[in-house]
Amino acid sequence: MMMNLLPHPLTPDMLLVDVITEHPGAIDRLTGLNPAFAGLLDQPRRHAMAGQIRLGEAARVAGVSFEALCRVLQGELPTSEIAHLPGTDRPVPMERKTVGDWFVQAERLSAPHLDVRPLLASGQDPFSQVMSMSARVPAGGFMVVDAPFDPAPLRRVLAGKGFTSQGRQVGPTHWRICWRREDPTEAGSVTDEPMPRHGPEPWNAADGTHLDVRGLQPPEPLTRVLDLIDRGEIDRLTLHHDREPVFLYPMLGERGWSCLSVEHLQGEVRIELARDA
Repeated sequence: MMMNLLPHPLTPDMLLVDVITEHPGAIDRLTGLNPAFAGLLDQPRRHAMAGQIRLGEAARVAGVSFEALCRVLQGELPTSEIAHLPGTDRPVPMERKTVGDWFVQAERLSAPHLDVRPLLASGQDPFSQVMSMSARVPAGGFMVVDAPFDPAPLRRVLAGKGFTSQGRQVGPTHWRICWRREDPTEAGSVTDEPMPRHGPEPWNAADGTHLDVRGLQPPEPLTRVLDLIDRGEIDRLTLHHDREPVFLYPMLGERGWSCLSVEHLQGEVRIELARDA
């Protein structure tokens, strides 16, 4: 049996850097889950965004449940056993293209596009390049970034600069994020005016079933989503949440559902879920 190396309880909102500062050996354990952690967290070349990664977000980078991440960090679970945990090998959602799709619009407009995967693999910090690129995006314009994981801290930083983002996983270690700089002159801009709270009961719209769990106390948001999915009556769901539901993702995989996209708006995280084909 491996000894618990972390004396304090771990929570999804806890900063990852606080854990590894107290226990540097945790970096090696994290790297066993995803090699990207080595470059992100190595002290001599620590990236600008590394200090803002929360444990719940680190679990998504690692592709494991929050519980499994905690067990690895605490030295209770060897990384070699992760592949045998239920829900670890979730299907990768396919990239969709629909009318009005941001990704299609960005491609049509030849929006700036940066692939940070080679930079991260070589130990470089792409933060300044992303910020430089964002400064050249006009109101209503787009930019696209390819990364080896969903860069949640970067999405939060850019949300504070007037950007709304959509993210899609297009491969096991490949996320594509599309940002749009909101135009303050546009009426009804989602950045300035997120969707009004609808209440905790699901409703149907032209684009399918929606569920608004904002303002509910845990674990009610989680149970409401799972109860709705477990009825077996819907194949797609748009979830309106206060934050990214890190505990929900592994449970979706166990039920044959996937997260197709995540939009970070001001005052709302909008998540597209679908039953796997």
